[in-house]
Amino acid sequence: MPKKPRAVVLLWGAAIVLVGGFILWLQVGLVASFGALALSGNGLQSHLSGAAQGLINGDYELGETEFQLADESTALMLKSVDTTQVRLVGAVPGLSAAVKNWRNSVEAAASISAATGELINLYGDLSGKSGGQRIFTDGRVNIERLEELPAEVGAAKSRIDSADSLLRQLTVGTFATGILERIRDLGLRELEPVSQAVNSLNDIAPVLPNALGADSPKRYLIAVGNQAEMRASGGAPLTLIMIEFQDGQISIPLKGQTSTQLFPPINADIRWFGPALNPFFAQNPRDNPFVVTNTHPNFLYSAQEMVQAWSGTWAGASYPEVDGVVAMDLTAIAAVLNATGPVESSVYGTVTGDQIGQILLVDAYATFGQDEADQRQAANQQLLDELLTRVLSGSELVPAAQAIVSTAPGRHFQMWMREASLEKLALDAGAAGVVADPNVGDWSAMYTQNGNQSKVDVFQQRNVLVRVNLAADGSAQVNQQLTLTNATPPDRPEGPPEREGYETMWLRNAYIMYVPDAAQEYRADYPVGFTVRPFRGHKQLGGGWVDDGFGHRMIRLVGWTPPGGQSAMSVSYTLPPGTFTTDSASALEYQLQAEPQSLFIPSTLTVQVTPPAGYAPVRQPGMKITDATATVSAVQGAPVNVAIAFEKQP
Repeated sequence: MPKKPRAVVLLWGAAIVLVGGFILWLQVGLVASFGALALSGNGLQSHLSGAAQGLINGDYELGETEFQLADESTALMLKSVDTTQVRLVGAVPGLSAAVKNWRNSVEAAASISAATGELINLYGDLSGKSGGQRIFTDGRVNIERLEELPAEVGAAKSRIDSADSLLRQLTVGTFATGILERIRDLGLRELEPVSQAVNSLNDIAPVLPNALGADSPKRYLIAVGNQAEMRASGGAPLTLIMIEFQDGQISIPLKGQTSTQLFPPINADIRWFGPALNPFFAQNPRDNPFVVTNTHPNFLYSAQEMVQAWSGTWAGASYPEVDGVVAMDLTAIAAVLNATGPVESSVYGTVTGDQIGQILLVDAYATFGQDEADQRQAANQQLLDELLTRVLSGSELVPAAQAIVSTAPGRHFQMWMREASLEKLALDAGAAGVVADPNVGDWSAMYTQNGNQSKVDVFQQRNVLVRVNLAADGSAQVNQQLTLTNATPPDRPEGPPEREGYETMWLRNAYIMYVPDAAQEYRADYPVGFTVRPFRGHKQLGGGWVDDGFGHRMIRLVGWTPPGGQSAMSVSYTLPPGTFTTDSASALEYQLQAEPQSLFIPSTLTVQVTPPAGYAPVRQPGMKITDATATVSAVQGAPVNVAIAFEKQP
């Protein structure tokens, strides 16, 4: 065999070295890119979670630090796809889709990171911790800064929408399909709550300047509910504050105790027009004290009664019209103190969030009797003034707002606004106090209302037991029993013989009980001595039942419960075939939505469901099974949704 010329050997050798070097270069570059992507991806997820946690906890410094680290991870991720090796691989047929997915994932992460940064900057301005112009400070609203919000929120929304679009463009069925599906699904799942929040901000930001007095004075009524004396939609509104926004200035022209300071001499009757279909008032115009305005369980009615009564006429006088009402109670105020720190009282000393309920709802009534009510009210007002001063200073606005909103599921914070976009925000946030049958499965909505001005609702211990017998056709027989214990301390004196007012330990309650819209053969049962109190002046459905004005059926029972005593009443009904059937012919599923009342001690809900013969419950955490009956329990600190599945046995 002839010897190859030296030049050819050198040429081939050089080619092998070049090709080998190219392959090595390509491999090293891709490995480096993959490594950078993995490291930065893990870092980005961790730091974005840290930034979000900082915002949730009201810790701007932590959020800003974690965002800076997330931004560095994002920069490294962007570099991982901006290499010659990746561009070359992207030109190879069959691999181009994988590289496109890679780039889309990185760009989506970058968009999420950028949007997070914009939200943190906005949070910093709201809280006054960013070093920039505060939006709220020292009782003033920076209208100019407020008017910049829509553009900032719009930019964050554009980035979030871009991230959503890029994630949805990930093409599965290609290289690394399983990984891509996990990336896409995880990204979309984690993006959803951020997207909802940004969308809400995007809706509300344009109307905030006008809502806060940029164009004309805006007035809002804050009603502080007393949970020692309950109404159906919240505590009795015994303290009222009117807050006014005008040309960037925040003021409080009117405030005080409802019964003695704002409507003297004591709970003066007010003349006002309210929603015509509200069955809790027999006529229009109304002639009632303000303290009974929130008797309807649905805040959509109670809030309107408050707003109209505030500007109604009494003793020839009236107050200015307001543009909305915000109701909160001591559970919400306790959350604010827990978030911002205690307040000092010359009467009560240092008051923390954990103590304020005990101090104002229990100890204050034991310390100050009926004749000393003025002293108690003055001490309570001083505490409230301290808290308002702190919130309106601006430095604690964001953590205070976060704390208040966190209590909305339990109806400790509710709002109603004349402005449609603001009311939509309340509805979307679950802070509008709506009582409505979901029209899916079963429904529980039960409320108590104090009728003797006693202050013992703070001791109320309430249990709701829902007993259900399912049939194979998906129908059911249901009994809902409300049991109330008047757990007043045994060392407290029973009080005056007339059982009325601050000092009595007796409780005279109205029990307002709903049945689902689909309920048939419904009835109420109640103890001897209790009565059905009809709703006068409204169309009757028979047996004391009435339409609540929103198309739902309810009944009102009234009776006394002695100190340490217990009362139980119930509603029973049937639900039609098909209510609890599923797509599977061999399965049934009982579903229930139970509404909360803003009690100081939340009610306990227990649900017992017995299936038809031949069915067995599908076990779930916390469930107790006796024979075939499934039992679950929950505290009603928020709406409770129950789902119990049953399978037909072979």
